[in-house]
Parts: sequence; C-alpha cells; structure tokens
Amino acid sequence: MGYFRNDKYYPYNDTEGFLTVGFGHKVLPNENFNNGITEIEALRLLDKDIAIAESQLSKLNLTIPKDWQDFMIIMIFQLGLSGTMKFKKMIQALRDANYTEAIKQAKDSLWYRQTPNRVNAMIAQLTNK
Repeated sequence: MGYFRNDKYYPYNDTEGFLTVGFGHKVLPNENFNNGITEIEALRLLDKDIAIAESQLSKLNLTIPKDWQDFMIIMIFQLGLSGTMKFKKMIQALRDANYTEAIKQAKDSLWYRQTPNRVNAMIAQLTNK
C-alpha cells in the first residue's frame, strides 16, 4: 500500500525507487501529492490507472480469455505498456493459446525475480494454465 498516516496516503519510493502514492500510482512529473491524498482520491487514481492499462492492452492485439486479460492488465499497470511489450515470447505464447508457456515466460524474467510473490499470486488466479 504505501505510506499512510492521519487518514491520508503520502508519496513513497517503491522497490524500484519510483515515487508512488496510494495503491501503486506512479507519480508523474506534473503531479504533486506532498500533502497526501484521501482513500477516495487513491481509489480514483487506481481506477484511472486500471482504465489506462485496459485501453493499452488492446494495443497488444491479443485474443485471450478473461483471466489472462486481467493478468495482462495488472502486468501493464505494474510495468507499463513498453515494459510489458518486452515479453515477446510470453505474448507469442498467449497468441498461440499456450498458457503453460506464457506462465513459464512470465517466470523467466527480472519482473518475477523482483516480485515473485506478486507474480505467483497473479498466476494462482489464472484458470487457463
């Protein structure tokens, strides 16, 4: 979650050193949250970030089941579209509906090595394996 006190979320540096606020919103150069944000504001930022990730998912031109759509939206939320697009073998495996290989490729990554618990939790939610 983040740095929370007096009913507000305050900016903090995430594990990669990026200034973050609320539920994982990467603070942009034109944003200032030094005075903190309420839970409602944090939820609004999360909704906005998820909507952006959902729209960016379409740029990958994937026809995948809902569980994998959700996985990819979270991945895009965490890594950005450009970071997600670096997973070429995983994306190809999804295009081939080879979900076992897609999981293998997700695990064969710096992303997995940095956040294994998070990625394993995402994989656990998948029904198409």
